[in-house]
Amino acid sequence: MTERIDTEVAIIGGGIVGVCTAYHLAKAGSRVTLLERGAVGAQASGVNFGGLRTNGRAEAELPLSLRAKALWQRIEALVGHRCEVEATGHLEVADRPSQMAAIEDWAKVARAHGIRFELLGGAEIAARFPWLRGGMIGGCYVPDDGAANPRLVTPVFALAARRLGADIREFQPVRELQHDGDRFRLVAGTGLEIRAETLVNAAGAWATRLAAAFGEHFPLDVMAPQMTVSEPMAHRIAATVDYAVNGRYFYARQVRRGNVLFGRGPGRADLDLGRAWFLPQNGFDASRIAIDLLPVLRGRSFIRTWSGVEGKSPDSLPFLGFSRAVPGLIHAFGFSGHGFQLGPGTGAVVAELARSGRTSTEIEAFDPYRFQRSAAAA
Repeated sequence: MTERIDTEVAIIGGGIVGVCTAYHLAKAGSRVTLLERGAVGAQASGVNFGGLRTNGRAEAELPLSLRAKALWQRIEALVGHRCEVEATGHLEVADRPSQMAAIEDWAKVARAHGIRFELLGGAEIAARFPWLRGGMIGGCYVPDDGAANPRLVTPVFALAARRLGADIREFQPVRELQHDGDRFRLVAGTGLEIRAETLVNAAGAWATRLAAAFGEHFPLDVMAPQMTVSEPMAHRIAATVDYAVNGRYFYARQVRRGNVLFGRGPGRADLDLGRAWFLPQNGFDASRIAIDLLPVLRGRSFIRTWSGVEGKSPDSLPFLGFSRAVPGLIHAFGFSGHGFQLGPGTGAVVAELARSGRTSTEIEAFDPYRFQRSAAAA
């Protein structure tokens, strides 16, 4: 017999955005059901770098990022688990004047948003961060940025959401999707049928396929950030470091057990198969940068590599807001490889939209239809 659920809000996508939305809705007393085609946190939300940075973010993202930061700072009170959250600081470094100029421009924006940061000269960086190679002319350090363990965060939020009453169904791919002018009807692979007043599209790189089912089309590329981790060693790297080289950022951090995690360069992703592949040449390039920037890695073994599937918008900002075509549909996807830190804040925002139709956080820059406006203006 087919199981049928009537709920207030249905969510498609069990990444950090979908799960945190379910958490905030359940906490506010809403009936919410989430469908995930695999396991929660198994795609981009669980295989990313784990960075929790405000440093260097686009100005449009800072209100959302700061809202998320306040939630990360009390994550244990929210979900009952630390998730290896640590405020170890985030350092962006420059060895060229053009890089430093961009960092200084960001510092002006950060000051206007009340972010605590330090602009450092080359000598200060050499003295405070001796594990970096020399030659830096300056940088920006945000001391209360940090990192978390992405393999823990989304599953732990899912457990907390379930304790609050959220119905989270894993291994339930959506096979049918309709809106009758009043309510949504979803049918999952097992025959589970859900009817809901509101639908949240948090399907990550697959979200444009869901939108297309309602006749909406958004520009979203598929990306596959890839990571490498070293063997454990004595703890020396005391902050996350970001460094722009050849038009792409390299980023690294050392976890408490001593392994150094770093990333740069894309892998290859396939939406139909739902998986990503690590590209060795890009891994070799990232390893050369890692050894150059962090001399402690010279002669060390790199013991594991991986990648994951993510969606990237043309301006690297998410699509976040109500559908214009379908009443009750909320889009929340396209976080472009840096949405992990935004996840708890995005969940709070989407829950507000679902419950009241508005949010206290500035999200105008994330209008899902901004590219259509640009095309019309041209």
